[in-house]
Formats: sequence, structure tokens, C-alpha cells
Amino acid sequence: MDNNQVTELLKNFRSYEYAAMMCGEPPEVERQPLIYTERMRNLTTWDQQRYNRIVKLIRGAVDYVLNDDQRTVIMRKYLERNTMSLKEIAAILHKDRTTVGRWHTEAINSLAKALHPMAEEEREINNFDHMFDRNWIFKEPA
Repeated sequence: MDNNQVTELLKNFRSYEYAAMMCGEPPEVERQPLIYTERMRNLTTWDQQRYNRIVKLIRGAVDYVLNDDQRTVIMRKYLERNTMSLKEIAAILHKDRTTVGRWHTEAINSLAKALHPMAEEEREINNFDHMFDRNWIFKEPA
């Protein structure tokens, strides 16, 4: 996983966290349960597991891999409700902007290594609304 992908994950973390809260906790047994009345698989279980896994991986990596300075920068820049720029973080911490920028770069590099096992399919959120549109026609890509 490269640094740009880590940055995108961190920028979207609050959305992932909200989706995980709305889906609920994943079941203990990781399988797709049957909806007996409809005789089909419950597809929301996949979303539930995926969002919860993303949130747990990011939270765990931030809490376990980063030192206190790096964690403070990442939390304030990406994960808190009211995000801040590196300049604002530097002012609050009474540090030089370049020092905070270095902590940020080191943190992103460390998170890229820690989050490397996350599969591409888990990071992707695909919109399937077109599948429910009766007028939608598949067009072969050029």
C-alpha cells in the first residue's frame, strides 16, 4: 500500500466508522447467514465485516504503530471531528511546522507498512445503484 492510499483511507475514516456503527458489530462466526424467508444470502453481512475490519485495522495501526507525537498529528489531521491543518497543529503543540510535517510523513510511512495486508477489495466501496436502474445498459469499455 502506498502513501496516497493510506491518506485516502485516513480521510475517509470517519465515513467508514459511521458505516460500521450503522451496520453493527460483525457476528462471531464469519459466514453469510441465510435469510430463510427469502432463501438467499444476507449481503449486508459482507459490508458489516468489511467496514468493521477497516475501522479496526486503522485504529489498531494508529494506536499501536505510531509514537505519541505521530499519533497526535494523525488524530488531529484526519481522525477527529474537526480536522486541522499541519500549521494549526504546529501552533497548538508549540512546535515548528517542519517538525510536525516530518512527524506526519513518518506516520504515513509507518501506517503504509502496517496497513499493507489490507486487500484492495476491502478498501474499495463500489456503487451498485446502476444495477437497479431499468434503463441502464452495459457499455464495453474502450
